[in-house]
Amino acid sequence: MKEVGICYILFMCLFLTGFAQQKDSIDEKRVKFAIYPAIGYTPETKVNIGTIAFFVFNMTSPSQSFHRPSSVTPYLVFTTNKQALVKTDLDLFFKNGMNLNMELRLFDFPDNYYGIGNDRLPSVTEKYSDKYTEIAGNLYKPITEKLFTSVVFDWQYNKIGPEAEGLLAADAPVGLNGGWVMGLGPGLRYDSRNSTLYPTKGKLASVSYTAFGKVFGSEYSYSKFLFDYRQYFDFIGPKTVVAFQVKMDMTSGRDIPFYKLSKIGGSSRLRGLEHRNLYRDRQAVYFQVEARQELFWRLGGVLFVGAGEVFDSFKDFDAGEAHLIYGLGGRFRALKDEKLNFRLDLGFTDNGQHAFYLSVREAF
Repeated sequence: MKEVGICYILFMCLFLTGFAQQKDSIDEKRVKFAIYPAIGYTPETKVNIGTIAFFVFNMTSPSQSFHRPSSVTPYLVFTTNKQALVKTDLDLFFKNGMNLNMELRLFDFPDNYYGIGNDRLPSVTEKYSDKYTEIAGNLYKPITEKLFTSVVFDWQYNKIGPEAEGLLAADAPVGLNGGWVMGLGPGLRYDSRNSTLYPTKGKLASVSYTAFGKVFGSEYSYSKFLFDYRQYFDFIGPKTVVAFQVKMDMTSGRDIPFYKLSKIGGSSRLRGLEHRNLYRDRQAVYFQVEARQELFWRLGGVLFVGAGEVFDSFKDFDAGEAHLIYGLGGRFRALKDEKLNFRLDLGFTDNGQHAFYLSVREAF
């Protein structure tokens, strides 16, 4: 894993150097760069120690209406849970208007299994080993300046190691032996946000359908439908932003590996749930609202609330069973001239859970 991580970081540096070398001749392609020690925390990993880099650059002509720079954030992290994580988020905008939004993941990741459903208990869990590689995202083609079609791709390989007589072996869910999960499908996005890094006004609405099956090389056959709506407002003044999100993550079929079931927890979902894997099932619906305030220098703060639940089918949906979260957080701008933030969030739930996150970029 260490050798893979080193090669990965070297590849990313060489990839980005190609853009950096152009900055003297073409100002629009000037790279804004920063590197920091990655000292973080999530409920799933505990303390993270490593390094993270921020690259922001333009490959298109600047727009007066939309700030859409390309950004890449590679990082290599080791955790006190004996996990190794090599990750990169890429959001690349090209001259022809195409946009590649993609996540790369290489994890050696002891993880937690709580079972399946909306009524799981944090105290009933089992650790299992999970080594996986994932490449997932969208390749967008513009129809207009705000409307895009896309090809959705999701390729993942897992090697699972459950305990012989543990909870995971007893439940024997689909995916117990890991393997390949590979899917493709169409998508559509409407994006009127004034910035992709830190929007203060505009809307983002996206829908997608992904089919997983043997035709794509997958060992599992099912389909996934995603709906995501976000809106951003100036509130009181330009330094105060209110943002909200409604998201539906739905699947069809019974051949779904348990680690690909829909979730409502995590650093970009309902912050406050004790673990991102605590509640998962075939369907998930949640919303969240966040007030973001610029303070002084590079610092900012947020307040957030949200609610959501997971369920097997829509006949099982019950708004009274939703999990409620609330919390607050701090922000630090990683780049002087771009609003790309480190974030610290502390969330709580209505049933006594709490979670603490140190992460990168806004939750939504």
